[in-house]
Amino acid sequence: MSTKDNTPIPKWEKYAGPKKPSMKRRLEGHDYLGRGIYMVTIAIEGRRPLLGTLAGNPTVEEGEDSPHVILSPLGEKIKECWFNIPQFYPQIEVIKLCIMPDHIHGILFVHESIERHLGHVINGFKIGTRKAARALGLITTALPQLTQPQTGTSSSVMCTATPPQSSSPSHPVHGQLWEPNYNDRILHGKGQYARMLTYLDDNPRRLLIKRHHPNFFTNLGTIQVAGLPMQAMGNRFLLDNPVKLQIQCSRRLTQEEVEERKDSVLQIAQKEGAILVSPCISQGEQQIATAAMQANIPLIVLLLKGFPPYFKPQPRYIQACSEGRLLMISPFPYQNEKIENMRQRCLQLNAIAKSICE
Repeated sequence: MSTKDNTPIPKWEKYAGPKKPSMKRRLEGHDYLGRGIYMVTIAIEGRRPLLGTLAGNPTVEEGEDSPHVILSPLGEKIKECWFNIPQFYPQIEVIKLCIMPDHIHGILFVHESIERHLGHVINGFKIGTRKAARALGLITTALPQLTQPQTGTSSSVMCTATPPQSSSPSHPVHGQLWEPNYNDRILHGKGQYARMLTYLDDNPRRLLIKRHHPNFFTNLGTIQVAGLPMQAMGNRFLLDNPVKLQIQCSRRLTQEEVEERKDSVLQIAQKEGAILVSPCISQGEQQIATAAMQANIPLIVLLLKGFPPYFKPQPRYIQACSEGRLLMISPFPYQNEKIENMRQRCLQLNAIAKSICE
């Protein structure tokens, strides 16, 4: 394919659709036909917990009582379908699958170029799992006709149907099983890949913590902070503490300088009972924030891009949030796009952090 002036169009642009302001938008300019490692997230429509039941104790790290999901019959079929993907796409290796009650995360490794892009692979998986859901009696209304991926083998048989179970709950929303589209994250480096594996393994524990402490994981709506309306989640009463200390570290600081500042900040915070306040953008700010969490020092974090739908705190913040030691705020609406005026926004957040501390 080429333009009118015969300039070749990159093969990924043939599949580019209109830009969508959501986490499900594909990465512009990325070749979804080529080699790559992807973490894919697909959610059940309506976020109904059809795939399993959360069980265990969030304080137990190993053993039968550690956090886990007991799969439903549909969850078992989802698992089967996911691990059957290489039968229909030999160029793809299944690395990981994490099934949560209302969504799944999976890591796929495309080790050779594929003829049809990743979206066709996910569409084939959805077709197979919908067939399983119908057989289990979870979908009770007619489904629209979908075009199946042309892979040489029909993906409509990716799941073996099982007899309907009348006791299974039906899905009430116009016969669909999954939300439209999916989210993908491209894992570029070894460090990112390792972090995602840990993230998926820890998913049940984080959800259990949230369920045990729902008051600290609920969006508080709009509150007034430093004279500005902000979205918030966490312990809003941290704002009432009379002693607050701003964390601000230039990216030009050496690691030795960051360590010196970290020791000084932690010492002052522990001595005076201060709340630390920061956007936690630079590497130094992130290191100090992590050390504060480990030392049980409360923290107010200003978010750079607002709160996305189904927002979850970063893994390092989960425990602090459950114990009321964290407040997350943002003066900005959610933004998935790249921030063009990054320096200006960072300066704005640092100014707000300073105002909160004063």
